[in-house]
Amino acid sequence: MPDLLELAGRHRRLALIVFGLAVVLYVALLCGSAATRKPWNDEAESADAGYNLGFKGYDGVPFFDERTYGLIGVSRHSYYIFPMQLCVLALWYHIFPFTLFSTRMLAMLWGIAMLVGVYHVLRKLLADPAIAFLGVVITAFNYQIMAASSFGRYDTMVAALGFGGYAVYLLMRERNLRWAILLANILVAASGMTHPNGIFYFTGLWFLIVYYDRKRIGWRDVAVAALPYLIGGAVWAMYIAQDYASFHAQITKNSAGRIGLLHPWHALVLEYQLRIIPVFGLGAHSAGHNSPIVRLKVLSLIALVSGFLICGLTPSIRRNPQFRPFFYLTGIHWFLLTFSENFKFAYYLIHALPLFCGVLAIAVAHLWTKQKAPRWAIAGAVAALLLVETGGILAKIRLDDYHNVYLPAAEFVKAHANPNDEIFSSCSFGFAYGFDRKIIDDFTLGYFSGKRPPYIVMEEIFDYQHSVLKPADRGTDADQYHHVREMLDSYKLVYHNSEYRVLERPDLAGTAASR
Repeated sequence: MPDLLELAGRHRRLALIVFGLAVVLYVALLCGSAATRKPWNDEAESADAGYNLGFKGYDGVPFFDERTYGLIGVSRHSYYIFPMQLCVLALWYHIFPFTLFSTRMLAMLWGIAMLVGVYHVLRKLLADPAIAFLGVVITAFNYQIMAASSFGRYDTMVAALGFGGYAVYLLMRERNLRWAILLANILVAASGMTHPNGIFYFTGLWFLIVYYDRKRIGWRDVAVAALPYLIGGAVWAMYIAQDYASFHAQITKNSAGRIGLLHPWHALVLEYQLRIIPVFGLGAHSAGHNSPIVRLKVLSLIALVSGFLICGLTPSIRRNPQFRPFFYLTGIHWFLLTFSENFKFAYYLIHALPLFCGVLAIAVAHLWTKQKAPRWAIAGAVAALLLVETGGILAKIRLDDYHNVYLPAAEFVKAHANPNDEIFSSCSFGFAYGFDRKIIDDFTLGYFSGKRPPYIVMEEIFDYQHSVLKPADRGTDADQYHHVREMLDSYKLVYHNSEYRVLERPDLAGTAASR
């Protein structure tokens, strides 16, 4: 799209103003999303573990009932959460206060760092700054990318380190190959020590190294590349040795059933059922989020699929040797996204969407330069896509389930429960209620512990976990099912809104006014 670059060059000041406004809009969208979205249990687990590591000297989380989740020793060590994120969080909370928003602010910064890395990767692999810029714009304003970047999980950190590793290698390889390999592998090793999805970037990085420099690398380069993994592995092993039994129990429990490559056809079916259908507005959604407008998210899927079809069916694109490594790299990420894990979380799309958006950018550039369609139509289609994507975030901001449903429920329980009372709730409740107020995250509602706390807080996390339990003739699941039903039936509903229900133990006899 050289004419766009020429236009930007002739109107440099205007281009900078437009770019600046786009950045301000983007940051405003992320901040708005971070401030209005109710918390999730993943955020609470890593945030509390990071805080404990930074201020109390251990990285456990005391709110889990270990027997319920099989996370043995989790009150002392959170082995199921990889260490790099916890170390970064521990440092972060010494700089910024321990709040939900500050936790999400860290994810925002990692998300922006990821976009910088993606731009350099696209620019080097596609050799066209305009296509790279368009690819980054489409990536940045993608709904899933914005949602991940305003959410306090580790996914943006993993992606920022991974795409940063690609970018460092591609930018430095011609000047100093050994340093390029070392620094890139440091970043990719850090990505892998943040989450197992670092395997995306380890595989992709070594594909790029072999593709571009297989004739230049020697055993010394491989030895240098191994250093970050050996050092990181040694430090990690020392930490694991502190409580190997807990490490083994937590990793075994958390990884069970995740490897999709063992059952490839099943993994493909799950990819469609559990990720594509809900993510792109074709299936059921969370409580309070069932507006028909959600169906517009399918336009994102149509755009991405159209990009692949245009690139695959156009010989000048398909046979272009400059694009070949990019398409291979995209295929690697798609393969790992589909077959490396079976849980099919939407969060993991961040490891493939930037490359998918790069494919779409190539297709748009082809249509634009070859004038396969009126340019006003092409520009309008891209604008419509970005409008739908940002509209989804604006709709979530307007919904504001943090202030409208989450905070009122937490404030109700805080007003009626004594500070020393235990309550059953998802750990996500802790950001507003207080992690130090004896939350017990136990969806079996005391099946193992026998506890009957004054209050039970029900919402979609517990509701989903209860839906999995079946009233079979015998077995642990059936016993848990009947216990959960007995608890829910015996407690009295004293508060409810669109997403939260607060149940009171019957002997308290209406301590909380019914609402």
